[in-house]
Amino acid sequence: MLYLLYRLAGFLALHLPLPLAYFIARRIADWRYYFIPRLRREIKANLKAALKQREQLTGVLTDPRMVRITVRKAYYQFARYLTDFLRSPRLTKAMVQRLVIVENLHYLETALAKKQGVIALTAHVGNWELAGIVTSLLGFPVAAIALPYKSKLVSRFFSRLRENHGVKVILTGSNPKQLLRAIKNNQIIAVLGDRLFGEKGMPVYFLGQLTSLPRGPATLSVRTGAPMLPGFLLMEKNRYRLFFGPVFQPPEGLSDEEKISWLTQAGAKKIEQIILSQPEQWLNFTRIRPEYNGE
Repeated sequence: MLYLLYRLAGFLALHLPLPLAYFIARRIADWRYYFIPRLRREIKANLKAALKQREQLTGVLTDPRMVRITVRKAYYQFARYLTDFLRSPRLTKAMVQRLVIVENLHYLETALAKKQGVIALTAHVGNWELAGIVTSLLGFPVAAIALPYKSKLVSRFFSRLRENHGVKVILTGSNPKQLLRAIKNNQIIAVLGDRLFGEKGMPVYFLGQLTSLPRGPATLSVRTGAPMLPGFLLMEKNRYRLFFGPVFQPPEGLSDEEKISWLTQAGAKKIEQIILSQPEQWLNFTRIRPEYNGE
């Protein structure tokens, strides 16, 4: 049933005028907001934590009304994210040049010049799916680590959307040799770092609390020598902004495990920075939970 719904949504997104597709997506978002309270609580908890952390760091006051507004905006941002992703088969390099502002591409190019592959750390912010597609259309080799859906048909549906523009999909839990092969071929491995996907996490400070985030990206970087850098695609009115940051450089003299810890914390700090700049674009709908510290 879920597969058929996604197929229908994909058909409508591709064939309806964009304003109408957005309108329908927002009405579905309204329905989810009002009638799935469990999901609303998860989103609210995450965004409340983000807004409280922003208040601590910047002095921008947070009140219940601001939290409600931000949560509602996040639903609408998700509606746009999914609509644009479902429309991605229409995307061309010419459209990317017109609709996407690209910044700091030299960080990615410099990292790739080392011929050791690149770990591109991103998060459920803006449109992470389109980020890989846009980067591929710009001429870079991209492999995206993705979580498989319970339904193989749904997983295949989304994998095809990514692969339409040359993004290689590596599902979590698949043979690690695929990752090593991608690195050997000097590909960009795009991986989400703001949510655990069943793997063992690394304790980090994130949004004002000690929690666990994936250690996989940092571990892969340390074990293979592939440089790790941040990259995001944020929504800006009727356009997007794709940007990268400099390679994370651990201090000299650290052991491998210390480097993994340092890189995971550095990645969490960068993701937090992006979230606090655009909290309504943080679309991680699984609650970030505190890490038990034994006290």
